[in-house]
Amino acid sequence: MKFATANSLLCLLCVLWMTACQAPDIQPAPEYSDDLVIEGKRLIAQAPKQDKNLWRLRVGLIALKQNQPADAKALFEAAMPAAGQILQADASTRMAQSLFSPENVKGFHGEPYERAMGWFYRGLIFWMDSEPANARACFRTAQLMDALAEKHEYRADWVMLDYLDGFITAKLGKDGSGALQRARKHAGTTALPDYNPAANTLVVLQTGFGPVKKSGGDVGEALVYDGGHSDVAQIRITVAGQTVTAPIFDNLTVQASTRGSRAMDLVLARKATVKKVSDTIGDAGTVPGVVLIDYEDTRDAGLALLGVGLVGKFIGNSVEPRADTRTWNNLPQHLSFAALKLPVGEHPATVDFLDASGADLPDRQKSVTFTVKAGRDTVLLVADR
Repeated sequence: MKFATANSLLCLLCVLWMTACQAPDIQPAPEYSDDLVIEGKRLIAQAPKQDKNLWRLRVGLIALKQNQPADAKALFEAAMPAAGQILQADASTRMAQSLFSPENVKGFHGEPYERAMGWFYRGLIFWMDSEPANARACFRTAQLMDALAEKHEYRADWVMLDYLDGFITAKLGKDGSGALQRARKHAGTTALPDYNPAANTLVVLQTGFGPVKKSGGDVGEALVYDGGHSDVAQIRITVAGQTVTAPIFDNLTVQASTRGSRAMDLVLARKATVKKVSDTIGDAGTVPGVVLIDYEDTRDAGLALLGVGLVGKFIGNSVEPRADTRTWNNLPQHLSFAALKLPVGEHPATVDFLDASGADLPDRQKSVTFTVKAGRDTVLLVADR
C-alpha cells in the first residue's frame, strides 16, 4: 500500500515537472487599427452597459463622416430606441432618481438636442439609401424631441428639420410650403432658398465643435453648457460650373441651452437639499460633540451630538446630487444645407468655409468626389473638421 502511494506521488511530481517545463501559453497582444470605426467598436464593447449608446452615437457619426454608411446605420439603429421608449422610466432611470445613486447610472439617451441629432443622422442615412419618406419621418421625430421646451418660442424650432421635411415633401410631389414657412419663421433674418424638387444632389454641411455639458450649482446638481465654437458663417460649394452659397441654419449650443429645466432637475434639487442639510447637521453636531465628550458631566450629551453629527456626515457624503454630464462630444456647432441639380456621372467638388467677413478659411477647404446616379438622390455629409 505504501509502495502504491509512493508510486502515485512520484507520478504526480513527474506530471507537475513536465507541465512546468512547457512553454507558457502567451496570448498575442491585440492588434490596433488606425481605422477609427474599428477602434470605436472596440470601445463600445469595453464600455459599461449604461455608456454603450453614447459610444455608438460617437462612432456612428465618425462612420458617417468617413463615408461608411452601413456601419453608421447599424450603430445609430442600435443607439436610438423608439421615440416613446426613452420617455419611459426603466430600472436604471429609477435608480438614478434615488438619493444614493448618481444620475449617470441610467442608460445614455442624451438631452433633447442630442436625441434630435441622432434622429437627424438616421434620416440622412435613410435618404442616402433612397428612402426619402423614412428620412422625412426621422426629421419629424427629431423635431418632436424638442417639442417640450420650457418656453413656447423654443419648442420644435430647428430650422434644418422643418426645411428638410418640406423639401422631401416637395420632391415627393406634395405641398411642402407649410414646413418651409415654419423653417423661415425659425430662421429669422437668415434667407432660406425656395425648394427645387428637381435637385438631385443634397449636401448637408456641419461646422465647428458642439456644446459640452458640465455641472453647476452648489453641489453639482445643475446641468449647464460650455458653448461650442465655429468661426464659419457660410459655406460655398463649387461643382460642375455651379457655385452655391449656403447659410448657417442651426446652432447646437442655442438648441442645448434653450431647452429649459428638465424633470430630472427637480430630483437633483431635492438630492442637493438633503446633502446640504445633512452636511450642515454633521458640522453642527460633530465639533461640539467632540468637545463635550472630554468632560465627564457632558459626556452623554457629547456622545449624542457626535452621533447625530456623524449620521449627518454619512448621509451628506452618501447622497449623489451631481448632474449627468456625459456628452456626445463630436457633434458640430452649426448645420447647413444646399441642393443642386447635376447631370448623371462623377463630379469633383470643392467646399469652402467662410468666416463672418466672407473670407475663406483655407485650412478647412474640402475636396470631394461623388457620383450622381439616374433616378435617385445623392446625399453627402461634409464637415469642416
